[in-house]
Amino acid sequence: MGKALRAILLSVIIGFVFFSTAFPQTLEQLLEERKAIEKETETGPRITPLGIKEEEKPEIPLGIPVTPEKTAFDRKIDPSEYTLGPGDEFTIYLWGQLDTPTTLTVNPEGKLLVPYVGPMEVSGMALAKAKELIIQRVKERYPGVDVSVELSNLRKFRLFVAGRIRRPGSYTAYAVDRAFDVIEAARGLASGASRRNIKIYRQNGEILTVDLDRFLKLGDLKANPYVKMGDVIYIPFRRESVAILGPVNASGNYEFKPGEGLRDLIELAGGLQSSAQLTGVEVIRFEEDGKRRKCISIDLQSILEAKGSPGEQFSLEPDDQIFIRRVPEWHIKRLIRLDGEVKYPGLYVIEEGKTTLSQIIEKAGGFTEDALLDKAEVIRWAASRTPDPEFGRLKTMAAVQGGLQEMTRQEYEYFKIKSRERRGIMSVDFRRLFVEGNLGEDIVLKHGDFITIPRRWETIAVSGQVKRPGLIPYKAGEGPDFYIEQAGGYSWNADKGWTRVIKGKTGLWLKPKKVERLEPGDAICVPENPRRDWWQLTRDTSTILGQLATFIIVAQAIAGK
Repeated sequence: MGKALRAILLSVIIGFVFFSTAFPQTLEQLLEERKAIEKETETGPRITPLGIKEEEKPEIPLGIPVTPEKTAFDRKIDPSEYTLGPGDEFTIYLWGQLDTPTTLTVNPEGKLLVPYVGPMEVSGMALAKAKELIIQRVKERYPGVDVSVELSNLRKFRLFVAGRIRRPGSYTAYAVDRAFDVIEAARGLASGASRRNIKIYRQNGEILTVDLDRFLKLGDLKANPYVKMGDVIYIPFRRESVAILGPVNASGNYEFKPGEGLRDLIELAGGLQSSAQLTGVEVIRFEEDGKRRKCISIDLQSILEAKGSPGEQFSLEPDDQIFIRRVPEWHIKRLIRLDGEVKYPGLYVIEEGKTTLSQIIEKAGGFTEDALLDKAEVIRWAASRTPDPEFGRLKTMAAVQGGLQEMTRQEYEYFKIKSRERRGIMSVDFRRLFVEGNLGEDIVLKHGDFITIPRRWETIAVSGQVKRPGLIPYKAGEGPDFYIEQAGGYSWNADKGWTRVIKGKTGLWLKPKKVERLEPGDAICVPENPRRDWWQLTRDTSTILGQLATFIIVAQAIAGK
C-alpha cells in the first residue's frame, strides 16, 4: 500500500476517533473498519484531496522556498511560569494501538478547540496547568489512548512603545521577548530619556519597572522583564540623579530610582575598590526647603552587611551626593625607573624617605664601562609637574608683539634662564659620588624619580659657520680653537666674536676664553655674521648728516642775532 493511501486511511481513522460523538467505538471496532477500507481501496484509483486522480494532477512549478521564522530563546521555557495566550500552538500526540499527532492553536478568544473533546479556556493559564487539563479531558473521552501534549510554537502579539523613544508605535513581539528587545526594535531611546524608570503598563492594571542600566551593567534579568500582549512600554524623561564619588569602580552621576538603597547604587557603580574606607562615609542631602544642605555620616560596613529590604540599607533621595574616602597610604606602589648604562636597567621598588641613589645603583649591578657619569641625571617627576606661574606670565607676555621690550631686565633674565632650564633635574654630581666617594651627593629617592645614565660619547659637536660642521673626536686637554680647526676652520661669514661653548652637562653658554676645559658632550656654536645693507646705511648716514648740518646752521643764525 502506498504512503499517500496510508495517510488517507490514517486521517479517516483519526476522524472516527475524534468526530464520532453519536456512536462511540472501541479500538477493536475501529481496526475492523480500517481493514475493510483497505480491501476496498487496494485496486481503485488514487484520489488526491482535491478529487483529482493522481495521474491527472497538473504539475505545479516550484516557487522560492520560504524559511520558517525562528524564535530565539534566552532560556528554556518553564511550564510553571509561561502564560498561554491566543496564537500559542500545541501538538497533541496519541499513541498505543493508534499513533497520530494533531496540531491545535489557541484561538483569539483564548480557547483551545480539541475536536470532539470540547473547547478549553487556556488563555492566561500556566502552561503546566493547561497541559494537565488537556490530557485529563482527552483521556476522559478516550480512556484507552495515551496522550502527550507539547507546546510546539509560540504566539506573536502586538504591544505599544511610547514616550522618549526614537520610533514610537506598535510592535510585534513573542512571549519570550523582553522589554530591551522591543526598545531596540524601536531604534533605541531618544535623547534625555530615562534608563532606569521605564514603565510597563499591563492590561490587568499591573505596572512593572524596567531598569536598563542595571540589566546592561549587572546582567540583572529582573530589571528587564518579559513583555505580554497589549503591554504599553512608556519611557519618561530622565529627571533626578544621585552622585557617588570616591574609590568605586565607576564613580559619577546616576539616575535616581525611587526606593533604591545605597548598597544598590554601589553595586551599580561597579562595587567598592579595595582602598575604600568604610567608616566616615558622608551623604550630602538637601533639607526639605530645597536650599539648605546637611551632612549625614554613615557606617558603610553595617549597610553592606544588611540583608533585608532597601530601607534597611540606607534609602537614597534625589540629588544625594555620597563621598567615600580612601584608606590613607593604602597599597601605594613606590617605584623609580633606571635607564641607560647599568647592568640591570628597569623599575625598582624603593622605601620612601630611605632608599638612596647609591643603593639603587648597587641593586642594578653598577655602571657599565661605557657609562658617562658627567651627564647622568636624576629627574624628579613630581617637581617637573609643578606649575611656575611667573614663567607662565612672562611666556604669555613674550607671545605678544613687543612683549619682550616691556619686560624689566630682571624679568628678561628670569625668562631666559627658565626657557633653557630642564625642569625637575636634581643637582647631583655622579662623578663626585661614585668616583670620589662624596656621600653629600647621595640623595634620597622619591616615588616617580627617573634616573638616566647615558653612554660615553667621546665627541665634541661643532656647528654653525665652519667649513665641515659635525662631531669631532674628543682629545683631552684641547681647547675650542683645536676643534674649530678640525672642522675646517671658520667660514667666510662666521661671526668669530660671538662663538660660544655650550656645556653638555649644565647647558650654560660660555665664551671660549671662559672655558676651563672641554668635556665629551660639549658643543661649539659659531653664529653667522649678520648681513648689512650698505646702500641703506649710506642713505641713513647722509640723512643724519644733513639734519645735523641744518641744526648747526640754525644754531649759528640764532647765535648771530
